[in-house]
Amino acid sequence: MTTTMTMANANAKTFNNSLPDAAAPQKHSRAQLAKDLLILSRFNRYNPFLATFSGVWATLLAGASQCDGNNNNNNDPRSTTTTTTHVFQQALLVFISGYLFCGAGMVWNDWVDVKIDQQVARTNKRPLAAGRVTSLQALIWMMAQYAASWVIMVYTLENKNVLEAMIPVTISTILYPYGKRSFFKAIYFYPQYFLGFTLGWPSVIGWLAIKGHTQSLQANIAESSALAVTVFAWTLYLNTAYSYQDIEGDRKARVNSIYFLAGPAYIHYFVGFLAGLVVFAIAVQLMGSQGQGGSQWLWGSWFCVWGWSFAGQLLRFSSGDPASGGGLHKENFALGVWTVVACAVELVLKCGGSKCQA
Repeated sequence: MTTTMTMANANAKTFNNSLPDAAAPQKHSRAQLAKDLLILSRFNRYNPFLATFSGVWATLLAGASQCDGNNNNNNDPRSTTTTTTHVFQQALLVFISGYLFCGAGMVWNDWVDVKIDQQVARTNKRPLAAGRVTSLQALIWMMAQYAASWVIMVYTLENKNVLEAMIPVTISTILYPYGKRSFFKAIYFYPQYFLGFTLGWPSVIGWLAIKGHTQSLQANIAESSALAVTVFAWTLYLNTAYSYQDIEGDRKARVNSIYFLAGPAYIHYFVGFLAGLVVFAIAVQLMGSQGQGGSQWLWGSWFCVWGWSFAGQLLRFSSGDPASGGGLHKENFALGVWTVVACAVELVLKCGGSKCQA
């Protein structure tokens, strides 16, 4: 009996030692899970900021246009007054909501694409693909971020047009990972189209954050549409160059992507065409905004800076070196940050740091 108990104790000890995860302190386990959830949402990288730019730009530009459009209409009894401080506060709220929404979208993308990510070198270390986060944990984290984003949007828009603001971008986010599948490839519809809409629609949200109570939803969509188209074209450009890094893995996994339209032989020309499309869209947007001919400040700080940057990016992009697309992606993030500054300066120039009227 004693021998049997000794052997049982030894076996139990051996079994416990073979389970390092179960034996690890709970505090460490929770800390690691928290870290993996942040990584799952890409909060350890700059990527989620790309989803916030159009909303912030739009909020600042809507505030600037509100001042500019009423400088000669100060005696209009229908006018209401707001401050540049309020515009900046609204821009911050739009940013936070968009950032959390993007985090939720990243989780959804990885949850749907987990099998694809496991086959691609750049993505197989992601928390879901590597098995460090379970599907249930990921979905709970996703819903928490989405709910927080929605609540902030309700506050930002004062509970007006919230469904119209959130539902379209939610649908496009849900569809985005499925755009990589063979069904959409068969009809020549690419995931970058969904992504472009997802990143462009917040232009409408930014306009609603400033003018949602003073004009109709249709009017806000009309005024923000030029910016939304610019962001759509910009997304096609930067994501085509960025995702080209995965061409070998995507080919093996049969992933649908817009760069397959051109192939390695013509990808440089295709990226150049998309860059030209972005510059053209910016020009159209600026010509139609802030009065005749647009703002001289924005022509210099936006159109000229982006055009100069794109010229350098195209020189550095190489079809023979897919990794060069990663550098372009980072440069476009820097352009996005710079344009936030440019739009903020535009707001101050138009409003004089005081009050705007709508």
